[in-house]
Amino acid sequence: MARIPFLLLISAGSALAQNAVNVQIGTAALDELSTGYAGRPAVFDAAPYVEIGSNYDQLTNNYASWSAQYLNLSLPLHENGLVNVQVQNVQRFSMVDQDLNIAYAYPTKLGVINLDGVYSANPNFLPQTSLGLGWNGKLPEGFGYIVAANQKQYSESYANAATNMYSLGLEKYIGEFRFAYVGMVSSINRNQGSFASKVQGQWIGSSENRLGLTYAQGMEPAVVALNNLASIQFQYIQIDSLYWITKTIGVTTALWHGKEGSYYQRNGGQLGLRATF
Repeated sequence: MARIPFLLLISAGSALAQNAVNVQIGTAALDELSTGYAGRPAVFDAAPYVEIGSNYDQLTNNYASWSAQYLNLSLPLHENGLVNVQVQNVQRFSMVDQDLNIAYAYPTKLGVINLDGVYSANPNFLPQTSLGLGWNGKLPEGFGYIVAANQKQYSESYANAATNMYSLGLEKYIGEFRFAYVGMVSSINRNQGSFASKVQGQWIGSSENRLGLTYAQGMEPAVVALNNLASIQFQYIQIDSLYWITKTIGVTTALWHGKEGSYYQRNGGQLGLRATF
């Protein structure tokens, strides 16, 4: 049974505290259970797909609601890797940002290497740029390990602040189930680091229907209001799924609850339509 590249679920896209990241969106779509040609994860030989969807967050403490719309494209290139492209239109704090995320994954005999870049055209609250590098390595007895680094650069409104995050984790595969733990150390402008952790369990059926549960907590940099980037205490829980209606049409869903320090709590959900071609 092939290892699922869990690193792709946490690669350079977003901070857990600030973004309700459905684990079926973006680079997360590189999950796969069965082994494909030449022993690499079968996702590298799967059919390409396009997904469109939206998400919504209701905030407490009289903060305006958040929403976003996205388009995601996955292009497997067999032995040459996989390219994933996602564009988003995001509304927060009564402002609108757009960003472009391009990720590339390459399979080797020892694991999967991941590169991830994000650019925002008008970064009111999203980082202006984000760069990430990660490795999902193989270990005996169904274990794997995760190493990743990410840097985000913010605009002049945030004094051109930069955040850095370093991740180290372990995963285990048991039949159709995967369990993983990741510890993350982050900082703003390389000042004193903060620690957060993330655990996840996921079921992937033989028909590739999926159900996952994610819980994260700790300290992490987040834009908690316009022009306010701070390291905050957060908690986050999410349940997500992928259900194939036909062999080529699937639906992705997610529900989550997040607590952003003493600023506000978030309750939200996501719905997407995926089509292979």
